Amino acid sequence: MTRKRMLLAAAVAAIFVVAAQVASIAALDAASAPCTRSQLSVRSNGSQGAAGTIYGAWVFTNVSKATCTLHGYPSLKLYGRRGRPIPTHVKKDLRPRPSTVRLKPGASATFRTSYNDVAVPRCPVSSVIQITPPHAAESLFIPATLTPCRGVVHVSAVWAGVHHA
Repeated sequence: MTRKRMLLAAAVAAIFVVAAQVASIAALDAASAPCTRSQLSVRSNGSQGAAGTIYGAWVFTNVSKATCTLHGYPSLKLYGRRGRPIPTHVKKDLRPRPSTVRLKPGASATFRTSYNDVAVPRCPVSSVIQITPPHAAESLFIPATLTPCRGVVHVSAVWAGVHHA
């Protein structure tokens, strides 16, 4: 083999090695573990209402140093004064539908809620909401006033970015 062909063969081999390394790094990054409670914070991003229906937006933010993923619908539980549980019935029927959201450190994802607040005769009032991220074992608790009649709260799946109600 000539020197020119040997250099060319070495260059081609080096390109394949680099490409394989890039692909394996990308595969590791894409296969991020599901977000845990300790990796996330959650906050309200506003609410609005009309004709007896209240819409809310809730934002998860990755506060850790590792990328993680969210996929699906969060779980909710409402609590009234003095921590008394309010019967809560979550309906996973708002858009968007589930997709995998990769959250790099500092990145956020939103989910929406809606509920009917037309008093029949009087709807319960929460003071705290318990939010469990999709596929997480532990929950986050934040102060929140919701008045869902019959305890029914509709939720969307999480999707990337910060969105308003």
